[in-house]
Amino acid sequence: MQNAASTVLAPLAVTAPDAEGRGTSFRADIDAAAMGRVAVARIRGSAHLVQRSSRAISSTDPELLKITLHGSSAPAAVDQAGTQSRAHKGDFVVLDMSRPYRLAVADGCDVLAVGIPRSELGPHARAVADRSARRLPADQGAQAVLSGFLRGLSRHLDGLTGPAQAHVGDALVSLLIAAFTETEPGRTDMGTELVDRIRVYVLANISDPSLCVESVAAAHSISARQLHRLFSRSGSPFAAWLRGERLERVRRDLLDPVHDHRTAAAVAARWGIHDPRHLARGLKSQYGRTARELRLDRS
Repeated sequence: MQNAASTVLAPLAVTAPDAEGRGTSFRADIDAAAMGRVAVARIRGSAHLVQRSSRAISSTDPELLKITLHGSSAPAAVDQAGTQSRAHKGDFVVLDMSRPYRLAVADGCDVLAVGIPRSELGPHARAVADRSARRLPADQGAQAVLSGFLRGLSRHLDGLTGPAQAHVGDALVSLLIAAFTETEPGRTDMGTELVDRIRVYVLANISDPSLCVESVAAAHSISARQLHRLFSRSGSPFAAWLRGERLERVRRDLLDPVHDHRTAAAVAARWGIHDPRHLARGLKSQYGRTARELRLDRS
C-alpha cells in the first residue's frame, strides 16, 4: 500500500495502528490512472494513518496538491500546518504535498484522491492551496458536480486510454477550479480576473499564428508591459504559457489516431505553429520526443 500510494502521488508513510497503538503495515486495494497530467486513485482498505514528513519532502518533488473525496462512514482526521479538521462522508479536503501533513482514515475507508500539479491550476493554485486541511462539503453547486464526476470516473479508471484520458483530465481540472475557487462578491482579485479573461481569449483564438503579447494586450486595452507583469505574477511568462498550451494540443493530436492522415506540420498549423523548427525544438524540449517518436510511442 505504502509503495503504491507513494508512486501515485509522492513519498508517503502509510501505517495501520495495532492494538498497542504501534504502526504496522497493512494492505488495501488501489485503482489508479493518469488523466493527462492529473493522477486519480481510489483507495479502499482498513483504518490507516498517512503521513508526509519534512524528511520525505525534497526540492525535486513535483509541486502537487492532493485533493481527497471521503466516502467512509466514520470521519477522517486531517492536520496540516496547524489547521485541523474532520472530514465526513462526502467531504473534500485539500492537502499541499510541499508541506508535512497527517491524515488518519477510519476503518472501511473509501477515498478518492486526485494529485494535480499546481501549474495545472494556473493563477488559481494559491486559492486552492489556501484551503489545505479544511473540509469542503460536496452537497451542492460545483462541489456536487465534481463529486459526481469523480465517482463516475472511479468506476472507469481502467477503461480510458489514449486521447480520452487527456480530455477527461482537462474536464477534471476545470471542475476542480470551479469547485475550489468560489469567492464572495466583491472579493475577486482584479489581476487574477483579468488573467483569466486573457487565458479564455487566447485559448479561443489559439489557432491564430498572429497571437502575441502585443496583439493580446491591445485586445484587452493594456500595455504589453502590463501583460508581462500579470503573467509573471501568475507563475508563468505569457509566451511560455502560450507555447506550452499549443504544444500540448499538438501532442494530443499526434497521439490521436483520428489525425493520422495529417502530417505533423498540418497538425501543428492547426494550433498556430507554422515553423517546423519551432515545432521540433518545442516537442523535444517539452516532451523529449519528436513528432514521429510520439506517434510511434502510441503503438
